[in-house]
Amino acid sequence: MDIWGNYQTISEARGETKRDAAFKREIHFLQSHSKDSLSHTTAVVDGYEQEVTVINSDNLNEKSIISQPGENLRNGALVEWMDNYWLITERDANTTIYTKCKMIQCNYLLKWVSKDGLIHKQWCIIEDGTKYLTGEFEDRNFVVTRGDSRIAMTIAKNELTDKFEREYRFLIDDPDSPHKLAYALTKPLKLGGVFNGDGCYKFVLQEVTATEDDNHELGIADYYKYYPKEVNTEDEQHPTVTEEQTTKGKKVWL
Repeated sequence: MDIWGNYQTISEARGETKRDAAFKREIHFLQSHSKDSLSHTTAVVDGYEQEVTVINSDNLNEKSIISQPGENLRNGALVEWMDNYWLITERDANTTIYTKCKMIQCNYLLKWVSKDGLIHKQWCIIEDGTKYLTGEFEDRNFVVTRGDSRIAMTIAKNELTDKFEREYRFLIDDPDSPHKLAYALTKPLKLGGVFNGDGCYKFVLQEVTATEDDNHELGIADYYKYYPKEVNTEDEQHPTVTEEQTTKGKKVWL
């Protein structure tokens, strides 16, 4: 190789411009020294192991997560790290060298039944929602006392949560609670946390009355609409028949 060939090879390795040279030096430095940091770790991101850097913040349930140079982290991705599940809720659009995101610790495994009768589960973040408007207008003509608990739910956007609409019902409470609180989605705002098709929804839900279709043991609202309850022996021996149905000569199990 002649002298000009050697010069071109060195230039390509170091960078043809000052900016290109600084870019390559930064990547080389990070690749060489990031693994020596105590913040360097391996996490499972969307089901795949990935080497990342996790930086603490003043809020113990919030972390900054940084990818290796040239690698990506998706907004709305679920991260398994330190025996906990974390949801990436914000992503820096500047990915020149690496991808930097904010992730928040998930605290609830949401369960629901879709309209096709399939049961789904997804980790999410549940917070107190009293500071938010419910997204509904109500008059004061109430004749009974109702619960007024309000929560905010942050959940990743995907083909399942895309279908969440106003009045979707969920059971959200401590998993050990024998009778869980029922909530209806009253503010289905799907903008604000989604960019270029990826991100998170932040919904506001208001407490509603539980129904007989809710399965509190499994924590799934409207469960028995799709999976009817089994009739026990006593019910079969002592059926209840309404007066209206009797006069029509029909009997229906209640």
